[in-house]
Amino acid sequence: MNQACANILVVDDNRMNRLKLSKNLEKNGHTVSVAEDGHEALKILGAQSFDLVLLDLVMPGIDGFQVLEAMKNDSDLQSIPVIVISAVKDRESAKRCLELGAEDYLEKEVEPAELNHRVAASLDRRNISG
Repeated sequence: MNQACANILVVDDNRMNRLKLSKNLEKNGHTVSVAEDGHEALKILGAQSFDLVLLDLVMPGIDGFQVLEAMKNDSDLQSIPVIVISAVKDRESAKRCLELGAEDYLEKEVEPAELNHRVAASLDRRNISG
């Protein structure tokens, strides 16, 4: 798989965040789908194949921690890398995400260049291991 044409799911309850992330990823050649909450994310993940998930933590209903845990406990989803992008700025949340199996943890308002670098690195690691 060529990282320049990855299929990425963006999960965030904030419409502007979804738009901003999607535009940046599409500008770099990726195909992007969006989900506005954890329920929708798990439904989409069950129906389509993805190379990477960008996941918000704080969402109504099923939060990002629960989505991450559900993914890592599902044999069909556990190999999909997850980059958590959250406004939560405490080390314990980041640590918990990494312990649950997240590939990376970024704070919101991440610079597009840094996001692109982290996405490329996650896709590269997936290609090497998978």
